[in-house]
Amino acid sequence: MKKIFGLLIIILFSCDNEIPIEDNFVVEAFLFQGEKVDDVRIKETKLWNSEDSIDTYIGNANIKIYGNGSEYSLEYNSTEGNYFIEDDLEIISGNTYGLEVNVDDRTATAETVVPTKPIGLEMSDYKIVIPPLVLSPALPNILAELFENARTNITWGNSNKEYHYLTIKYAGEDEDPIFSEEFPGQVGEFFSNFSIQSAPTQEKKYNVICMSLKNYGKYKVTLYKINKDYYSLFDSELQDGTELNDPPSNIINAFGVFSAFASDTTSFEIVRE
Repeated sequence: MKKIFGLLIIILFSCDNEIPIEDNFVVEAFLFQGEKVDDVRIKETKLWNSEDSIDTYIGNANIKIYGNGSEYSLEYNSTEGNYFIEDDLEIISGNTYGLEVNVDDRTATAETVVPTKPIGLEMSDYKIVIPPLVLSPALPNILAELFENARTNITWGNSNKEYHYLTIKYAGEDEDPIFSEEFPGQVGEFFSNFSIQSAPTQEKKYNVICMSLKNYGKYKVTLYKINKDYYSLFDSELQDGTELNDPPSNIINAFGVFSAFASDTTSFEIVRE
Protein backbone atom coordinates (compact mmCIF):
# COMPACT_ATOMS: atom_id res chain seq x y z
CA MET A 1 0.00 0.00 0.00
CA LYS A 2 1.24 3.48 -0.81
CA LYS A 3 2.14 5.83 1.98
CA ILE A 4 1.89 9.50 1.13
CA PHE A 5 5.01 10.75 2.94
CA GLY A 6 3.38 10.65 6.34
CA LEU A 7 0.54 12.93 5.40
CA LEU A 8 -2.20 13.22 7.98
CA ILE A 9 -5.30 14.90 6.63
CA ILE A 10 -6.75 16.74 9.60
CA ILE A 11 -10.25 18.08 9.13
CA LEU A 12 -11.33 20.34 11.98
CA PHE A 13 -14.96 21.05 12.85
CA SER A 14 -16.48 23.57 15.19
CA CYS A 15 -19.53 23.00 17.32
CA ASP A 16 -21.71 25.33 15.23
CA ASN A 17 -21.21 23.47 11.95
CA GLU A 18 -24.52 23.21 10.11
CA ILE A 19 -24.22 19.42 9.66
CA PRO A 20 -24.41 17.34 12.87
CA ILE A 21 -21.00 15.84 13.55
CA GLU A 22 -22.37 12.30 13.83
CA ASP A 23 -24.00 12.54 10.37
CA ASN A 24 -20.81 13.43 8.50
CA PHE A 25 -17.58 11.63 7.60
CA VAL A 26 -14.14 12.25 6.15
CA VAL A 27 -12.94 10.79 2.85
CA GLU A 28 -9.24 10.18 2.10
CA ALA A 29 -9.01 8.68 -1.39
CA PHE A 30 -5.92 8.64 -3.60
CA LEU A 31 -5.26 7.22 -7.06
CA PHE A 32 -1.76 6.56 -8.39
CA GLN A 33 -1.08 6.40 -12.13
CA GLY A 34 -0.01 2.89 -13.09
CA GLU A 35 -0.72 1.36 -9.64
CA LYS A 36 -3.55 -0.61 -8.07
CA VAL A 37 -6.31 1.18 -6.17
CA ASP A 38 -5.89 0.53 -2.45
CA ASP A 39 -5.51 3.91 -0.76
CA VAL A 40 -9.10 4.81 0.16
CA ARG A 41 -10.16 5.40 3.76
CA ILE A 42 -13.35 6.68 5.37
CA LYS A 43 -13.16 8.16 8.87
CA GLU A 44 -15.50 9.49 11.48
CA THR A 45 -15.45 13.26 11.97
CA LYS A 46 -14.19 14.90 15.16
CA LEU A 47 -14.82 18.25 16.77
CA TRP A 48 -11.90 20.69 16.60
CA ASN A 49 -11.51 20.60 20.40
CA SER A 50 -11.87 16.84 20.77
CA GLU A 51 -9.38 15.18 23.12
CA ASP A 52 -9.59 12.00 21.01
CA SER A 53 -6.81 12.18 18.40
CA ILE A 54 -7.06 8.56 17.23
CA ASP A 55 -8.66 7.98 13.83
CA THR A 56 -11.85 5.92 13.81
CA TYR A 57 -12.25 4.12 10.49
CA ILE A 58 -15.65 3.35 8.98
CA GLY A 59 -15.75 -0.16 7.56
CA ASN A 60 -19.34 -0.41 6.32
CA ALA A 61 -19.24 2.19 3.55
CA ASN A 62 -20.36 1.34 0.04
CA ILE A 63 -17.81 2.84 -2.33
CA LYS A 64 -17.62 2.99 -6.11
CA ILE A 65 -15.03 4.49 -8.43
CA TYR A 66 -16.00 5.43 -11.98
CA GLY A 67 -13.34 5.45 -14.66
CA ASN A 68 -12.47 4.40 -18.20
CA GLY A 69 -16.15 3.84 -19.00
CA SER A 70 -16.83 1.40 -16.13
CA GLU A 71 -17.71 1.38 -12.44
CA TYR A 72 -15.82 -0.52 -9.75
CA SER A 73 -16.94 -1.51 -6.25
CA LEU A 74 -14.38 -1.43 -3.44
CA GLU A 75 -13.79 -4.03 -0.74
CA TYR A 76 -12.81 -3.28 2.88
CA ASN A 77 -9.56 -4.42 4.49
CA SER A 78 -10.21 -4.44 8.23
CA THR A 79 -6.53 -4.98 9.07
CA GLU A 80 -5.32 -1.78 7.40
CA GLY A 81 -8.57 0.19 7.54
CA ASN A 82 -8.52 0.81 3.78
CA TYR A 83 -10.76 0.06 0.82
CA PHE A 84 -9.38 -1.49 -2.38
CA ILE A 85 -10.40 -2.77 -5.81
CA GLU A 86 -9.83 -6.44 -6.59
CA ASP A 87 -10.43 -5.92 -10.32
CA ASP A 88 -7.89 -4.14 -12.48
CA LEU A 89 -8.67 -0.46 -12.86
CA GLU A 90 -6.01 1.28 -14.94
CA ILE A 91 -5.19 4.75 -13.63
CA ILE A 92 -4.23 6.79 -16.71
CA SER A 93 -2.67 10.26 -16.83
CA GLY A 94 -5.13 12.87 -18.13
CA ASN A 95 -8.23 10.81 -17.36
CA THR A 96 -11.01 11.88 -14.99
CA TYR A 97 -12.21 9.50 -12.26
CA GLY A 98 -15.33 9.74 -10.12
CA LEU A 99 -15.92 8.61 -6.54
CA GLU A 100 -19.16 7.77 -4.75
CA VAL A 101 -19.25 6.99 -1.02
CA ASN A 102 -22.40 5.85 0.79
CA VAL A 103 -22.42 5.72 4.60
CA ASP A 104 -25.80 4.92 6.11
CA ASP A 105 -28.19 7.37 4.39
CA ARG A 106 -25.53 9.87 3.34
CA THR A 107 -23.92 9.93 -0.12
CA ALA A 108 -20.76 11.86 -0.99
CA THR A 109 -19.26 12.31 -4.46
CA ALA A 110 -16.11 13.75 -6.00
CA GLU A 111 -14.03 13.86 -9.19
CA THR A 112 -10.30 14.12 -9.81
CA VAL A 113 -8.02 14.29 -12.84
CA VAL A 114 -4.78 12.29 -12.97
CA PRO A 115 -1.79 14.59 -13.65
CA THR A 116 0.64 14.03 -16.49
CA LYS A 117 3.75 12.02 -15.67
CA PRO A 118 6.78 13.93 -14.32
CA ILE A 119 9.48 14.61 -16.90
CA GLY A 120 13.27 14.68 -16.93
CA LEU A 121 13.89 12.74 -13.70
CA GLU A 122 17.61 12.08 -13.16
CA MET A 123 20.40 11.99 -10.58
CA SER A 124 23.64 13.97 -10.50
CA ASP A 125 25.38 10.80 -9.18
CA TYR A 126 24.02 7.28 -9.33
CA LYS A 127 26.76 5.77 -7.14
CA ILE A 128 27.83 7.43 -3.89
CA VAL A 129 30.87 6.15 -2.00
CA ILE A 130 30.83 5.96 1.80
CA PRO A 131 33.93 4.02 2.94
CA PRO A 132 33.66 1.59 5.87
CA LEU A 133 33.52 3.53 9.12
CA VAL A 134 35.59 2.58 12.16
CA LEU A 135 35.89 4.16 15.57
CA SER A 136 39.02 6.31 15.70
CA PRO A 137 40.17 9.81 16.73
CA ALA A 138 39.79 10.87 13.09
CA LEU A 139 36.15 9.77 12.89
CA PRO A 140 34.53 13.17 13.67
CA ASN A 141 36.39 14.80 10.78
CA ILE A 142 35.56 11.90 8.47
CA LEU A 143 31.88 12.14 9.36
CA ALA A 144 31.83 15.89 8.84
CA GLU A 145 33.42 15.52 5.40
CA LEU A 146 31.01 12.75 4.38
CA PHE A 147 28.06 14.76 5.60
CA GLU A 148 29.03 17.59 3.25
CA ASN A 149 30.22 15.57 0.25
CA ALA A 150 28.39 12.23 0.19
CA ARG A 151 25.36 13.70 -1.55
CA THR A 152 23.48 13.46 -4.83
CA ASN A 153 20.97 15.79 -6.47
CA ILE A 154 17.63 14.61 -7.80
CA THR A 155 16.44 16.88 -10.60
CA TRP A 156 13.41 17.01 -12.89
CA GLY A 157 11.76 19.28 -15.43
CA ASN A 158 9.30 21.79 -14.01
CA SER A 159 9.09 24.89 -16.20
CA ASN A 160 5.43 25.42 -15.23
CA LYS A 161 6.13 25.38 -11.48
CA GLU A 162 3.82 22.42 -10.85
CA TYR A 163 3.79 20.72 -7.46
CA HIS A 164 5.78 17.53 -6.87
CA TYR A 165 6.97 15.44 -3.95
CA LEU A 166 9.35 12.50 -3.80
CA THR A 167 10.15 9.46 -1.69
CA ILE A 168 13.43 7.61 -1.22
CA LYS A 169 13.17 3.97 -0.10
CA TYR A 170 15.76 1.29 0.53
CA ALA A 171 15.42 -1.41 -2.14
CA GLY A 172 17.70 -4.07 -0.67
CA GLU A 173 16.39 -7.34 0.69
CA ASP A 174 18.80 -7.46 3.67
CA GLU A 175 20.03 -4.83 6.09
CA ASP A 176 23.59 -3.61 5.45
CA PRO A 177 24.07 -0.77 7.97
CA ILE A 178 26.42 2.10 7.28
CA PHE A 179 26.92 2.40 11.05
CA SER A 180 27.78 -0.97 12.57
CA GLU A 181 26.80 -2.10 16.07
CA GLU A 182 30.10 -0.83 17.49
CA PHE A 183 28.98 2.77 17.09
CA PRO A 184 27.25 4.49 19.99
CA GLY A 185 23.52 4.71 19.36
CA GLN A 186 23.39 8.49 19.36
CA VAL A 187 25.87 8.71 16.46
CA GLY A 188 23.83 6.49 14.18
CA GLU A 189 20.60 8.17 15.26
CA PHE A 190 21.97 11.64 14.47
CA PHE A 191 22.91 10.60 10.95
CA SER A 192 19.60 8.86 10.28
CA ASN A 193 17.11 11.46 11.44
CA PHE A 194 16.92 13.46 8.22
CA SER A 195 13.70 13.19 6.23
CA ILE A 196 13.79 11.11 3.07
CA GLN A 197 10.27 12.10 2.09
CA SER A 198 9.84 15.62 0.80
CA ALA A 199 7.00 18.04 1.34
CA PRO A 200 5.15 19.30 -1.75
CA THR A 201 7.38 21.65 -3.71
CA GLN A 202 7.36 23.74 -6.87
CA GLU A 203 11.13 23.40 -7.17
CA LYS A 204 12.90 21.05 -9.59
CA LYS A 205 15.75 19.82 -7.41
CA TYR A 206 16.19 17.84 -4.18
CA ASN A 207 19.52 17.27 -2.44
CA VAL A 208 19.95 13.85 -0.83
CA ILE A 209 22.20 13.69 2.25
CA CYS A 210 23.35 10.10 1.89
CA MET A 211 24.64 9.96 5.47
CA SER A 212 21.01 10.29 6.51
CA LEU A 213 20.27 6.89 4.97
CA LYS A 214 20.63 3.72 6.99
CA ASN A 215 22.08 1.09 4.66
CA TYR A 216 24.57 0.46 1.92
CA GLY A 217 22.87 -0.70 -1.25
CA LYS A 218 20.24 0.41 -3.75
CA TYR A 219 17.62 3.10 -3.13
CA LYS A 220 14.49 3.68 -5.20
CA VAL A 221 13.49 7.28 -5.90
CA THR A 222 9.86 7.95 -6.81
CA LEU A 223 8.85 11.42 -7.97
CA TYR A 224 5.13 12.23 -7.83
CA LYS A 225 3.34 15.04 -9.61
CA ILE A 226 0.46 16.40 -7.53
CA ASN A 227 -2.83 17.90 -8.66
CA LYS A 228 -4.50 20.94 -7.10
CA ASP A 229 -6.91 18.89 -4.99
CA TYR A 230 -3.97 17.62 -2.96
CA TYR A 231 -1.62 20.57 -2.59
CA SER A 232 -4.49 22.85 -1.54
CA LEU A 233 -4.45 20.96 1.75
CA PHE A 234 -1.00 22.34 2.47
CA ASP A 235 -1.98 25.89 1.53
CA SER A 236 -4.45 25.80 4.42
CA GLU A 237 -2.06 24.54 7.12
CA LEU A 238 -1.78 27.99 8.70
CA GLN A 239 -5.49 28.73 8.74
CA ASP A 240 -6.71 30.54 11.86
CA GLY A 241 -9.69 29.72 14.06
CA THR A 242 -12.14 31.74 11.96
CA GLU A 243 -11.53 29.39 9.02
CA LEU A 244 -12.14 26.08 10.76
CA ASN A 245 -15.69 25.78 9.41
CA ASP A 246 -14.41 25.68 5.84
CA PRO A 247 -11.61 23.09 5.57
CA PRO A 248 -10.16 22.42 2.10
CA SER A 249 -12.14 19.69 0.40
CA ASN A 250 -13.27 18.59 -3.05
CA ILE A 251 -15.81 16.13 -1.62
CA ILE A 252 -19.47 17.01 -2.19
CA ASN A 253 -21.67 16.27 0.86
CA ALA A 254 -18.78 15.22 3.13
CA PHE A 255 -15.26 16.34 4.00
CA GLY A 256 -11.81 15.24 2.86
CA VAL A 257 -10.11 14.84 -0.49
CA PHE A 258 -10.16 12.67 -3.60
CA SER A 259 -6.93 13.18 -5.49
CA ALA A 260 -4.60 11.55 -8.00
CA PHE A 261 -0.85 11.35 -8.64
CA ALA A 262 1.43 10.47 -11.52
CA SER A 263 4.98 9.25 -10.96
CA ASP A 264 8.35 8.35 -12.41
CA THR A 265 11.17 6.39 -10.77
CA THR A 266 14.95 6.15 -10.76
CA SER A 267 17.52 4.70 -8.38
CA PHE A 268 20.98 5.16 -6.93
CA GLU A 269 23.42 3.13 -4.83
CA ILE A 270 25.52 3.74 -1.75
CA VAL A 271 28.70 1.67 -1.95
CA ARG A 272 31.82 1.17 0.19
CA GLU A 273 34.29 1.90 -2.62
